Amino acid sequence: AYVATVLQSNPLNIQFRRTLVGNRWEAWLHLVRRLMDVQLSQQPDQVRWKLAKNAEFSVKSMYLDIINTSVIPSSKHVWKVKVSLKIKVFMWF
Repeated sequence: AYVATVLQSNPLNIQFRRTLVGNRWEAWLHLVRRLMDVQLSQQPDQVRWKLAKNAEFSVKSMYLDIINTSVIPSSKHVWKVKVSLKIKVFMWF
């Protein structure tokens, strides 16, 4: 409910502890522009995994997506992903 209240205010009723300048101000404006397109409803939230037909997460669907969308033919990109090391090793295997 709080998010809906803030998004309905014009201008947005948000305060920051520090002044946003430079790249942070640009990033804030970019975020606000994206949020203006969001339509909220009273429906309960749903979690959907877009990589599987049944919309449920599976390691197989994630793995297949990583393998099929890899721009680099080697697995070097795996080490740059922000996940725990054991998951990186799994993905690499």
